[in-house]
Amino acid sequence: MGPPEQVRLPALSTSASAAALGQKGPSENELVRAASQAELRSSQPAPKPKTGLVTVKFRGDHGISFEGTRVSHSVLQAWMLGVRPGWTALSVDGQAVQTKEDIEDALQAAVEREKRYIVCFEKGQGKFGTEAKEKAERAKRQLAKLRKEFRFQGWIERAEHRGTTQAQIERVYACLEENCSAWVDHLPAKMSKTSGKPLRIDFLNFYHLSNNLILPVTKPRRCSFVEMMTNQAQAPSWFLSHWWGTPVQGFVASVDKHAATRGLSADSSYWTWTFACRLLEKQSEICEDPTKALFYKPMETCKFKLLLIIDQQAVCFKRSWCLYETAMTVDTNLAMVDCACVNNSGGSELITHGLTEDEEKMETQRPGHGVRAKLTREAGFPMEVAEAGLGVQVEKSEAWTEEDKASILHSVASYDREEQRNLENAEARLRARLATAFWPRVARPDKDGRAAPTRRVAKALSCIQEDARRRSLAMHLQGLKSEHLHMLAESLPPNLIELTLNLRCSSLKDDDIAMLAKALPKQLKELKLDLSCCQQLTDAGIKKLASQLNFEETAVYIRLAETGVSKDVQDWYAAEAAKNEENGQNGQLKNVSHALHMSLCLDPAVSELHRRTMVPAATLLGKVLTDDSEERAIAALRALDSFGEKARNALGVEAQQRAKELELAMQQAEEDRKAKEALKAQKAAQKEEAASG
Repeated sequence: MGPPEQVRLPALSTSASAAALGQKGPSENELVRAASQAELRSSQPAPKPKTGLVTVKFRGDHGISFEGTRVSHSVLQAWMLGVRPGWTALSVDGQAVQTKEDIEDALQAAVEREKRYIVCFEKGQGKFGTEAKEKAERAKRQLAKLRKEFRFQGWIERAEHRGTTQAQIERVYACLEENCSAWVDHLPAKMSKTSGKPLRIDFLNFYHLSNNLILPVTKPRRCSFVEMMTNQAQAPSWFLSHWWGTPVQGFVASVDKHAATRGLSADSSYWTWTFACRLLEKQSEICEDPTKALFYKPMETCKFKLLLIIDQQAVCFKRSWCLYETAMTVDTNLAMVDCACVNNSGGSELITHGLTEDEEKMETQRPGHGVRAKLTREAGFPMEVAEAGLGVQVEKSEAWTEEDKASILHSVASYDREEQRNLENAEARLRARLATAFWPRVARPDKDGRAAPTRRVAKALSCIQEDARRRSLAMHLQGLKSEHLHMLAESLPPNLIELTLNLRCSSLKDDDIAMLAKALPKQLKELKLDLSCCQQLTDAGIKKLASQLNFEETAVYIRLAETGVSKDVQDWYAAEAAKNEENGQNGQLKNVSHALHMSLCLDPAVSELHRRTMVPAATLLGKVLTDDSEERAIAALRALDSFGEKARNALGVEAQQRAKELELAMQQAEEDRKAKEALKAQKAAQKEEAASG
């Protein structure tokens, strides 16, 4: 027999039954196998430990965007502090967060507290791997490019000299067009509908502009953005007020249209907070006394000429800052408020205070045509925006922080002339200012012609009448209807001292003027009426007006060209106006007293009898020169000149400087007046020559 056939048995497992077999120990082969397996295990990489927790301290805007609770983008402060895409937010200031909404709400609350806040993250790998690093590198290169394009030019010490020219605004806009596609909207979803999306020029606003261009570029020098474009002082011609949520595209279109409509020169500049202020410095922006606020001096430099840029939803009328800036125009009758509204196509519609220079020339050459040109130009201004301006409520407005809002409300209340500083009275003054600004649109019918403007007119006039403490009123009412004049007469504020009404080209009759005369306040000290081209007026209506006036107490200026009034009556009123003007130039006490709304006394013996109610004239008039409106300052200067050289020498340095500036302005105004009269006389001569030929 051959050897027995070998049978291969299956290997035993390490079960209990196998362990129970009587084996003395592992065989040599088993020991070799175990050693090789251990060596294999030791050569394999150990599993990665779990990612660690990191706490990061922030202050102000963080620069993070989220997808859920994961960081999708990290820029500016967040990137500099080491936060990277792929990290997961766990808590904000100890408050656990589980959704994107939780994170945004908690971060927004933390930012508004204006203190440091702590965010806890769990580190993790970025969703896009090296792509996140590449994006960060691109952002770094872009910042270097922007800083190369906008280099520091030099310091401009006085804020009121940091105006921005139209060319500089266009330069900023061109930069935004070129670079904005690389930026992401990092504003919270509550503030921006495009939160988390790449920016486009059609919806990029001033929050985006500040975060992506102004703050990064000005950070090394902590300067204003204007100082990155020039080191030359640029005194502004107009003050710009706007909501930061307004698209930059619409803002630029509004500035362009305003500059073209007003015929501003290439070197004219606008003052706007965004470009003129050093945003990285802590500055006292809100003061109990508005005249001490940082932007009051620029407003004064602009001679209270305000361009109010309004977004399509009129949000600016709900923003405390915009209302605060507009309120600075309520204390002077010389203020000019132009209103521009951004439209759907990125363009702008504009309402101007009175006629523009071109329209004035047109009106001089062809009476009535300038007025019609203005009405046509302003017909596209949105009616709903004008109506929104008539209903502003400062107390319900919003600011970035509650602290800012409280300070603004307290400051705005100072525009109530009474000691108790009633906010409602100050609010009424603000509504009255906006009512006079929007009047050209409010008084016009809707585009479809179906809705009469009577209700809106009543609302606007009600706003004016509610300003019961108003002393001066000037309104441009060209083309006014008889019905609306009756409503105006019934709504005149009761305490008026000065009244100026431009009623040129209106369809007024003698009875309408008689009715207006009866409604004039008895204490009126100055009345200016422009009735030019009111062709239905005759001597009878002017006679009724004269019967209600006290020419000894009231300085009367009435224009009657191109009316049905006889030449003799026209000449008499022209002579009366010239006499009043001459009296004012000579500094006669009565007219100066009217302008200053106070009694003046030259005799020291008389002043001793009224020591409690009188103050030194030079000291008081010097204060009027430096702190009050241009009209009152001119009256004060004329009074000082009439008192003699000693009174003028008693002024302080600032008052003397203001006096010199006013004298130059008065001299220029007189030259302009003479030039206009010469042109008018020349045209009249040409007209007579043509008629005789």
